[in-house]
This record gives sequence, structure tokens and C-alpha cells, in this order.
Amino acid sequence: MVRHKGVLFRSVAVWLVITVSSVMILTGCSGNNKEPVKATASSTTPSTASASNSASANPYEKQLEISWIGFNQTGKANDKMDSSTKKLIEQKFNVKINMVLLDMSNKEQVNLYFAEGKTADFINLNVPYAPLLDQGLFKEISPDKMRKLMPTWMKKVDEMIGKNVTDITMQYKGKNYFVPYIGYANTQPWVMGVRKDWLDNVGIAKLPETLEEYHDMLKRFTFNDPDKNGKNDTFGGHGLQLYLRGAFGFGSSNIAFYADKNGKVAPIAISEGFKDYLKTMQAWNKEGLLDPESLTDQRPQQRAKWSEGKFGVLADHPWSYASTTAANITNMVTDKNPAARIAFLKPFAGPTGDKGAGGLGFPRAGYGFAFGKNTSDEKIERIMAIKEYLTANEEFYTRVYYGEEGKGYTRDQSGVIVLNKEYSSVDKINEEGIAQYFGFAPVSWDFAKKNLAGKSDLPAYEISMSSPIKYNDVNFAFGGTNEALAKYGTAITTVVTEFETNAAYGKLDIDKEWEAFKKKFLDAGGQAIMEEYQKLYDATNKK
Repeated sequence: MVRHKGVLFRSVAVWLVITVSSVMILTGCSGNNKEPVKATASSTTPSTASASNSASANPYEKQLEISWIGFNQTGKANDKMDSSTKKLIEQKFNVKINMVLLDMSNKEQVNLYFAEGKTADFINLNVPYAPLLDQGLFKEISPDKMRKLMPTWMKKVDEMIGKNVTDITMQYKGKNYFVPYIGYANTQPWVMGVRKDWLDNVGIAKLPETLEEYHDMLKRFTFNDPDKNGKNDTFGGHGLQLYLRGAFGFGSSNIAFYADKNGKVAPIAISEGFKDYLKTMQAWNKEGLLDPESLTDQRPQQRAKWSEGKFGVLADHPWSYASTTAANITNMVTDKNPAARIAFLKPFAGPTGDKGAGGLGFPRAGYGFAFGKNTSDEKIERIMAIKEYLTANEEFYTRVYYGEEGKGYTRDQSGVIVLNKEYSSVDKINEEGIAQYFGFAPVSWDFAKKNLAGKSDLPAYEISMSSPIKYNDVNFAFGGTNEALAKYGTAITTVVTEFETNAAYGKLDIDKEWEAFKKKFLDAGGQAIMEEYQKLYDATNKK
């Protein structure tokens, strides 16, 4: 198991047809070579920029006292965290770190903390930042300074989403208050896992590659007794028809607004592609191919049915399938049925030739960490030096994030990091000060592939990385915030979900009700959201 927090940690999961996840995200648990990573000249210099700015041979000659609000697995820092990890950082960078014992995931506690006039030097929260930003509680930081003092950190973020996207999306109301963050999991769409043993049982020799072949597979999974128990008790699939949506040109319907090649923004929910998708879902449900409870089941019910072999296709992030992820959805099946095997489909094309996978919001340089408004430049540079070194030096990062080798983790024969079971517990994470609290840093797929993804996990990741992406929100970068979405997002989601559910299960005539649905969607806030997105798109992309 590996514990990573990405932008997805901070996004609220939206249940469309099944939950579009995001919690404690998302990396497998795998490895590098057994030998420690050899430090290079560039990676061992704690901060070349800081060093060059100091006439002293020791850029950290002066001890600094730094207050620290970090992201913690339990939400609240633990006073037992005066650990070897913390001491390692303090000694290396000549700092004294004072941990703020604050539940950084509790909005009321966070708001009260700052309302009382308190602050911190390093700030990494798991609540909305906007109210705090609007109160002027964080210090504005020059992007040039970030790039000068944290070149490795910034390079990793840029490589994952592109420098232009980083520069646009790291801003809040045109200013920079955060060192931006993104992790590789936030760039990987979901995949569709399929019961390979069921394919064999129903006589399908190769994985479906077309919409027609996929439809045929669902029929056989429903009617040809794929589990060979002599009962009519299975369905083809459950929940989110990930690649089916992609085949009709989108990743989500509720709050997705896409710009076309001419830069015109329009809602997916009232598009012809969404209408055709609903007609397909209605037809498939009329055939009885999909679990009729799939639009109302929550994740626990869905996964219970998956583990019990009630359906044969499931969409989720590749991390959820990875053998090194705790409670992964592969072992969930094979533990109950050792003969079960999981294979992974590639996105198939729809009627217009379009295809893709969803499960992601458009990649943004998320709000990584900030600095208190009164934090001195000297302290900011020291914090940046710590984070730059953590990012540039694999060996140091692994020690801070996973603990000491042989104690917190071991490596298997292929170099895969394997956490000792004790170090997967919340109490031990707190006690040792490992994982996100001090180890928060952008993790690239290159690092994960070498260190965190076991050989058996690679097929799902490789399909994910090669799939065209259909985003759940927008398909374009923009700066700023869509205030109309914040105001009306819940309302339009309700309108779309109700129509989608009733349409998919044949409770209404899609053609007859379509125009009324479109009007209801636009009147509920869809028009205002679309117009605001158009302004944001134009301001950002038509300069």
C-alpha cells in the first residue's frame, strides 16, 4: 500500500453512475533497484539556488524556527510526531519545526484557527483555500522565485501537465500564492477491468475492441452463465459505462462543458452525443444487460457485488486494481474465487469513431502548499530548499515518505517497495512522521513505474496512460474560478442525474422529453455556467 495525496484528495467525489473517486490517492507500491539511488551532483545539493545566494560554505548556518501545518493521514497532526523523520529534516537543514496540532481537513477548525489571528510558515490544508485567500492570509509568491529555488519540483509539475497549463492554473485571481502540485495519478484516466475467466467460459477468445463486440460480451456475461454455477444470476456490467461514454465523446455529463475546435464552450449534458449515449443505455437496460441498481448503488454496494461475481466489467482507476493497493479490487475477486483473472480493455470507438476514457478532471496545477502572510523570505527559501531536495533526491524522498528501509519497508526481488504491515496503520504513520506530513511532493509516473508499480500492475497503468482522455469537467485550461458553477453546480447535477436515470431505465421517451430537459438544464444554471466558462476560456486562450 502506498499513501499519496494529490489534487484528487481535495476534490469532492461526484457520484454520476458510480462514484467518481478521489480520496487518499493514488499510487501502487513498487520499486527501484535494490541498491540505493546514487545521488548525483544536482540531486545532492539541497538547493543550488540557496547555496549560490549565500557566501557561506553552509547555506543553512543560521538556524530557523518554522511552524508547520502538514497534510496528515488522520487529518490532525499528532504530538508523537517528534520522530526520527522530523529530526532528520531538522538536522539536515538546521531548522526547528513546530508542528501545528490542527485538523487540516476540518473546515471549522481551520477557519477558527486563522480567525484567532494564528498562522504558520508552511501551510498544506485539505479544505477550500478561497475564503482564506480572500482574507489575505497567505503570502504572494513570485513564480520566478519558485522556478529558481525549486527547479526539480517545478519541472516535474510542468512535465506532467505542460508549463503553459501550470502557469495558467496555479494562479488565484491572477496572483500566485502556492507552490503548485500535481501527482501522476491525476493524469491517468480510469480503465475497465473485465473477468478474463468469464470471457473464456462464454467462448470469447479476444478482448472486445469495438462497440459491437463490447455489447456482445455484455450479452454473454448476462445470459450464458459465465460463472458456470447453473444460475441466471449475473449481469454484464454495473455502474459507470466508462468507455461507452468516451465512445460518444465525453467523460461525464453532469458538469462537463467542452470547447470545440473553434473555441465555443457548450454543455455535454445537452449534446447530441449524450442523447445518443442515453438511447444506447436505454436499449441495453431493456435487454437486461446492466444491473438495474447500478445507478443508485453506492461504492460499497457496487464493490460487494463485484467481489461476489455478480457482474463482469468494472471501471476504476488503475491504482484501485494494483496488487500493492490495500483492499484492491483485483484481490477482492480472486480472494473469493482463486480461478478468477482480471484483464483490461482498451477504449473502443463509437459511431463517429470517437473513443476515450474518463474519470479525471482537467489537469490543473493544484494548490500544493502556501506560506503564512508574515513568513519571512528567509524562511520561505529554507522551506523551498527542503522541498526541492525532497523532490530531487530519490533516496531522501523514500526515507521521508516510507521510513527507514528494513524497518518501514522492504523491497521485493524486482525492487518493489513493500510496506511493513505495521507502517500501514494510522498510528504508526503519525508516530514515525512518514507519508504526506513531511513527504508531500509531486510524484511522476517515471518514479512510480520504477518504484511503485509491480510487474503485474503495469498492464492497467499502460492502458490508462495510452488512452485518449475525456475529462469530467472541461477540456481546456483556464485561469480563475467559475463562480456560476459554484452557485448552480448542485442544481444542474440534480437535473441531469434525474433525467439520465429515468432515460436509461426507460421511464421516459428521450426524443419527446429532450427539448424540455435542455430548457430545464439551462434555466437551472447551465446557461450561466456556460457563459462564465466562455469568458474564462476567451480570457485565457484567445490572447
